[in-house]
Amino acid sequence: MTSALYVWLATLLFALTHSLMAAAWVKHAVIPRLFSAQQYRLAYSIVSLLFAALWLMFIHALPDRPLYHIDGLLLYLLFGLQLVGGIAALAAFRPIDAMAFVGLRRQKNNIDPFIVSGIYRHVRHPMYSGVMLMLLASPDQSINGLNMALAASLYFLIGSVFEERRMIDQHPEYAAYRQRVPAFIPRLR
Repeated sequence: MTSALYVWLATLLFALTHSLMAAAWVKHAVIPRLFSAQQYRLAYSIVSLLFAALWLMFIHALPDRPLYHIDGLLLYLLFGLQLVGGIAALAAFRPIDAMAFVGLRRQKNNIDPFIVSGIYRHVRHPMYSGVMLMLLASPDQSINGLNMALAASLYFLIGSVFEERRMIDQHPEYAAYRQRVPAFIPRLR
């Protein structure tokens, strides 16, 4: 089995675990029995971070080969795109309560907040957009790195569909927001 296939399988395992823990039916089954909503959110954040670290360490340990290395002017363009991605991902945290996001503070009504300020006025999924841009705009890419970037991007695209369903269930006004604001790439005006 090639390393690329292991990358996709490891990403699938991470995605399934991460998504299962975020599923409403799992939360409804676990929270009343074992945790408060805040404790579950904190446990989810810790477990997700640990699984992400294990996932990345596993991929890094696989045999790999360089795919390409970009030099010259294109190198600076790709670094610029990665910088834009990093700024977008970080800007996503600005209007949210980061302490509640990771579970260190209780969220109001135990539901995800609906935020339309800051970068969320221009794009619905700035964290996903930013991380995908950082991964895909890498000027140094290996076979495993590209496969991980593609697999993670696919997971973000699929995950955003489920996230939006949950947001519409919790906040019916999200449907109108979804019509106005693009998902990943802001509109140029």
